Amino acid sequence: MNNYIEKLKSRSPLIHNITNMVTINDVANIELACGARPIMAMAPQEMDEVTGICDGLNLNIGTPSEERFEAMSIAARMAVKKNIPIVLDLVGVGVSRFRMDFVMSLLDEVHVDVIKGNLSEVKAVMEHGRCDGGVEVTDTADESDAKALACRAALRYGCICVITGETDYVAELCDEADCYDNNESSLMSTDAMGTGVIDNCVVNAVASDADGYTHNYRVGSITGGHFMMKRVTGSGCMLSGLICAFVAADCDDKYGAVTAALSCMKSAGGLAASDMAEHGRETNSCYFIKPGNAAYRDRLIDAVYHICDGDYELM
Repeated sequence: MNNYIEKLKSRSPLIHNITNMVTINDVANIELACGARPIMAMAPQEMDEVTGICDGLNLNIGTPSEERFEAMSIAARMAVKKNIPIVLDLVGVGVSRFRMDFVMSLLDEVHVDVIKGNLSEVKAVMEHGRCDGGVEVTDTADESDAKALACRAALRYGCICVITGETDYVAELCDEADCYDNNESSLMSTDAMGTGVIDNCVVNAVASDADGYTHNYRVGSITGGHFMMKRVTGSGCMLSGLICAFVAADCDDKYGAVTAALSCMKSAGGLAASDMAEHGRETNSCYFIKPGNAAYRDRLIDAVYHICDGDYELM
């Protein structure tokens, strides 16, 4: 995966983020950490000009408003016009009809390159349902069902679909020539932090669509990370910014770039926890506050910086 990082560092893509107001600073910092250049413009009046000079567009619906949705629509249309990749983070899409209606309208109007959400969010988009747990995942699925859901979303919206969780799943529709010759082939690699990437190319992973046609998909699963990632508000928002940066740096292999970004974040999650545990042992006295979730957030960004700076080996 190091070749994706090399492209990212050499190209330093400019990323337009219309992202969650709760996590806007962290998104900007993690993009800087990986070598990208963030810009966080939000006024509808400047969307055409700002998006038009950027290399990637990262949209996050976590803190919606009519003005922000208007800005996202204008920016997305400009991105399509300029062939700029778009990442759409489905934060809490099933929480309200307001969010769902906007996402459905946007996906009808423009082509999005990557959609990302947890299992409940992707399921809500596919079924026009609700997310009763807010932005947290409430649904469960085994590996085969999660992969099938990612494949169906990739087919419906003609994009790469990412389902995040303890294991991340990524799927895209692919031509038969791009797939392995047998029905399913897997390449597994693991780094020092235990992050694993299984890169599958599955022929006819989903038997058929509504019209009875079968399709070929490229499907991957990424393991690793750390449970502390759930204790930080915005780790998913940061991941979307990271995905957009990687994709903008390598538009010729968006699937590989997405997988590299997911792997980078999982590896960073493990490194951050390891460093925090080591620091906690050094300050184990009543005169020091042991590092907690705030310290973990900082270490997570630091870990991405060092991974992308070549200090740690990525798969």
